[in-house]
Amino acid sequence: MCDYTQREYSCGHFRWIASKWCRDYTITHKRCQPNVTSFEYRAEEQCGDCKPKPLTPWESMIKRSSKKQTN
Repeated sequence: MCDYTQREYSCGHFRWIASKWCRDYTITHKRCQPNVTSFEYRAEEQCGDCKPKPLTPWESMIKRSSKKQTN
């Protein structure tokens, strides 16, 4: 079994991060039954899905129309 760390974020989402792959996974790359060996609570962080997405540097140069065009 592969060892995993269970991580809970302030937004309430969970993630499981592999801390050690088992021998079978390193050979076959097929996931096996997870073995959660530790738990982390990140009270100050949100998961990647809930974090605000940064704007790209050129976003302000794009002129977008606020009205939907109709034909």
